[in-house]
Amino acid sequence: GGPMESQPNETVTAAAPARGGPSLSVWPRVVAVFARPTAAWSGLESRSQWWFPLVVMMLLNAAFAAALHQRALMPMISEAWEQGVADGRMTVAQVDKLEAFMGGPIGMAMTVGQQVIAWPVILLVSALGVWFGVGFVLGRKLRYRLAFETVAWSSLVTIPAQVLGGALAWSRETMQGLHTGFGILLPESDAPSKLMTALGFFLDAIGPLAVWYLAVLIIGAATVSGAPRKSVGWVLGGLYVAVMIFFAALGAMFNSGG
Repeated sequence: GGPMESQPNETVTAAAPARGGPSLSVWPRVVAVFARPTAAWSGLESRSQWWFPLVVMMLLNAAFAAALHQRALMPMISEAWEQGVADGRMTVAQVDKLEAFMGGPIGMAMTVGQQVIAWPVILLVSALGVWFGVGFVLGRKLRYRLAFETVAWSSLVTIPAQVLGGALAWSRETMQGLHTGFGILLPESDAPSKLMTALGFFLDAIGPLAVWYLAVLIIGAATVSGAPRKSVGWVLGGLYVAVMIFFAALGAMFNSGG
C-alpha cells in the first residue's frame, strides 16, 4: 500500500518493547533504570509496579528529613527567627517557644510527614505533565497510569542528587545555598539577591544529575507510548524548562534578598 498504510505498523513496532516484551520484576527493573534505561519499561503495560519506586522514594525522603531535622533544618529556621527578633517582628519568648516545639518530637514528625505527603503529590502532578505532553500535545494514546509508572520509575535516578544534597546539608548545617548542579558555579553569598536565587535554582535544574532524570523520563515516555523519542524530548524538555523557570521565579519572589 501507500505511505499512510505503514504508519500504524511503525507505531506498534515502536511501542512493542513496553507492551510485548517480558515483564521485569522490581529489582531487575531498578538496575535497568540506571544502567539500561531503554530496556527498563518492558511489561509495565500489563503489570503495575509504580508502588515500588514510590515507597522507596518516600522512605528515602523521610529518612533524610529525620536525619537533617536537628542538624540542618533547625539551625536554619532558628537563624531566621533570631533575625525576626532583631527586626522587632518577634519576641525572644516567642522564639524560645517555637524552637522548643519544632525541636521536639511533634516538630520532627511534622517535618517527616511533610516530605512523605509531598512526594506522591509531586509524582502525580509530574505524571499529569507527561500525560498532557505525550497524550494531548503529541496526540499519542497514553493512559495516565503508564505516565505515572514512567515518572515513578524515573524518579529513582534522582537518588544520587538527593544523597549529594543531603551530604551538603549535613556538612554545612543548613538547607540554604545548596547546589547539586551548575548553581555551584555562582559566587556564594550570605544573603543572595532574588536574581541569584532564581539563577541558582535554574542552573541546578539543568545540571548533569537533573538532565539524567529528564533523559530517563523521556526514554520511558517514548517507549510506553510508542511516540518518536525526539518528539517526546522536545515536548517534555520544553515543559520541564518552563516549569523550572516558573519555580525559579516563585523562589525569587519569596526570597528576602534584594
